Amino acid sequence: MFHVSALKDEEKIDMFLTRELGRKLFGPSFDYILFLRPRQWPILTCQLAVGILCAPAVAAALGKHPQESLEVFFSIELVIAWMAWVVCLNGGTLAFNSAYDRDEDDIAYLARPPQPPQHLALISFLLMLTGAGLAFLVTPAFGLVTLGCVLMSIIYSHPIIRCKSIPGCDLAINMIGYGCGTTISGIMVGQVVLGSSHVIPYQTGWLLIAGFGLLFGSFYPLTQIYQVDTDRKHGDLTLAVALGTGKSLALAIMLGIAAAIFLLGAARQWNDPSAILPVLPLIVAMIGWTVMLAVWYHKADGMDTAAHENGMYIALTVWAVIDGAVLISRYGGFMW
Repeated sequence: MFHVSALKDEEKIDMFLTRELGRKLFGPSFDYILFLRPRQWPILTCQLAVGILCAPAVAAALGKHPQESLEVFFSIELVIAWMAWVVCLNGGTLAFNSAYDRDEDDIAYLARPPQPPQHLALISFLLMLTGAGLAFLVTPAFGLVTLGCVLMSIIYSHPIIRCKSIPGCDLAINMIGYGCGTTISGIMVGQVVLGSSHVIPYQTGWLLIAGFGLLFGSFYPLTQIYQVDTDRKHGDLTLAVALGTGKSLALAIMLGIAAAIFLLGAARQWNDPSAILPVLPLIVAMIGWTVMLAVWYHKADGMDTAAHENGMYIALTVWAVIDGAVLISRYGGFMW
């Protein structure tokens, strides 16, 4: 289940060829783009889209008048929001972290990273601030969330504080920033796109936000386990370094179960209490997440670094299934 496939090796070869071509076209500045880790953009784009599609105004419009509502999504607000959150904030956050980590081994979404460019920290910081500025153009609430995430990105990576080296603090920042922040931002953007003046989530929205925050908390240790040796070399006491692989996976399982409770709570509020079909795919998906982690926990002692890394990408696939199941539960009431 957790062996690195030959396809993944082929993908790495293709990636290195792309990297070589990029440097021929853009010169050394292409490395700045590499550290924004574009391979991660589609993943965060999908997660932002889940928040947008779960926004009350969007769900009401698509549920009643789907064809008329689709044209609303070709709006400048969506483009600006995507640039702000996915490219500027997320890309800038990852690059800012790499500027101080100076990794030599594989990191998430970037195999065999080159030496960070000289001005990577400054450029990535300015990019994050640009994202916050763009977010304020969409709606002030979105701008405040983005600016808050910029501050968390700085204290997570900068040597002065470096919450990345404080077990538990690193987990909390990622749960709030990636899990909760992406979801609440999507809901806000969805409300704005449909012309609603009420962008603050209702009760069900907060259940969804908490659910995805906990789900990212369950996912976060998986991003660290295969980098334990590298983090030890850098002197970073990350959560996975402090707990060890077994306890990290046990924590991931507990947070995954907690995430299921909140996500299913949101799904029940979206649907008639007697309706099981819209909620059933989400139940199955969350069971699948828990089983995946339980199998990983059972096999962890016999897995090497590459197998743990491959496990993280498998978890991303299961997460995509959960996203789809959440959307089925959101719109299932209109179909059944």
